[in-house]
Amino acid sequence: MALLALLTATASCSRGPDAGDLRAEVKGKLDQHFKPGLFELVGLRRQGSSPLPASDTGKKRLAVYYNATLKLNQGYDFGNWEGLSPGTLAQVLGATEKGIYGVKAGESRPGEVIRVYGSSTYEWTGDRWQSVDAVTSGVAKVRAPGDASPSSRSKQLIDRLAALVDIPPPGVAPYEEEIISDELDHAIRAITTRRDRRKRVYPFASGPEDGEYYPIAESVIARIAQLDAKIRVRNLATQGSVENARLIGAKEADYALIQSDVAAQASAGEGPFAQGGAVTSLRALGSLFPEPVHVVVSAGSPIRTVADLRGKRVAVGAPNSGTRADALAVLAANGLDPKDLGEARDEGMEGAAGQLRAGRLDAFFATVGAPTRQLQRLATRHPIRLLALDPSAIERLVTQNPGLVRLVLPANTYPEQQENVTTVAATALLVTRADVPEGEAEVVLRLVFENPDYLSAGSSQGAKIAKRTGLRGVTIPMHPAAGRYFGPAAPAAPGGPAVQPKS
Repeated sequence: MALLALLTATASCSRGPDAGDLRAEVKGKLDQHFKPGLFELVGLRRQGSSPLPASDTGKKRLAVYYNATLKLNQGYDFGNWEGLSPGTLAQVLGATEKGIYGVKAGESRPGEVIRVYGSSTYEWTGDRWQSVDAVTSGVAKVRAPGDASPSSRSKQLIDRLAALVDIPPPGVAPYEEEIISDELDHAIRAITTRRDRRKRVYPFASGPEDGEYYPIAESVIARIAQLDAKIRVRNLATQGSVENARLIGAKEADYALIQSDVAAQASAGEGPFAQGGAVTSLRALGSLFPEPVHVVVSAGSPIRTVADLRGKRVAVGAPNSGTRADALAVLAANGLDPKDLGEARDEGMEGAAGQLRAGRLDAFFATVGAPTRQLQRLATRHPIRLLALDPSAIERLVTQNPGLVRLVLPANTYPEQQENVTTVAATALLVTRADVPEGEAEVVLRLVFENPDYLSAGSSQGAKIAKRTGLRGVTIPMHPAAGRYFGPAAPAAPGGPAVQPKS
């Protein structure tokens, strides 16, 4: 009997909690992070378990997988710009966006069903398994095969280029490295664009492959391929909004995603576009979703306000990103300049998160749709806190920066976020060039705004894309196709309606 009891205990230890305990845990998480009683857990099937790599402290970890069926007891609008999105539901239930079915754009009605392929992560505390927060990784993107071997003349040019950089130590001087890198990047884009045009392929400038813009573009492109084989679009990975606006202006991209405030600067020739001049060909097709400015610090940090960043190590975003433009605006609204910081770094969100966790950074900025998986993941490994912006600073920001609007990030947007956080947000604009044919632009508009399945492409922000919000935060002239699509409410000049916070 003693041996049987030991074997039973060992099996339980290896498998983790049973279905009954798992059901209670899932129900508790839903009631904790969403309005209690919003979801009814009408079905849960435990699918198995598997060991995970040990925690940072060496504790054993285990993942338990399950299928859950949820019924809404009340109506809920996953498209509400100031509500909790499917990304939060995915984080709470250990799912990816691709593992959630039944969430639709607009308001879901009572009685509607959502199915989730979820998981729960546990740590062995010495005598039992204890649930811990974790974020399920998305599916890695499969890269397309490379092009065929270059022609003899192009190979000769490549050999000449290699000779410029393949020199003995100490190698290429830093200033020469910068020149060569810039010219190579420009040449590669120009070559790719010319080849695409020969094949009638239209470049769509999105953003970094691990960011939010890229999967949105992937989903749009997939829909276009399904419904109109004559329009071929290629997703162009970039550094972000500033670069995207310049690509539109240089006719190296036909469509792009750009933050609304950056679009306003590009159209007016201000900010990062003051030296190169206005991008006069930039036209809006519509507004997709809000992108709040996140100012992230460690949970135990003494930093409480933006003013406290004086003298601190702060990542303000990559040079050609919308994050950097917003970070500089937020600092200025609080009476700070980058030189007032102890150190202003160029890291993007992924690198900055690692630096904060390692204690080599005090804070970082990120303008991105919420919740973003990178910050969810960081919060489960290293407790974080978001800084609320001062009301007077918010007033200055929305007054002086067209495209920025006041927005509230509700509690539970991120793990352990106990309170609402008031900040400002840009909106993600879908843009094109003025010379893009109206018929083509109208097809793209329909594909973007008329219920595409963004969740299946891995983007939780897709639930917030709707025609009813397509004019919020528009800051630049609209393309004629958008004017027809949205009707009389579409602005012909900067100054579309702004997001008004709910009381």
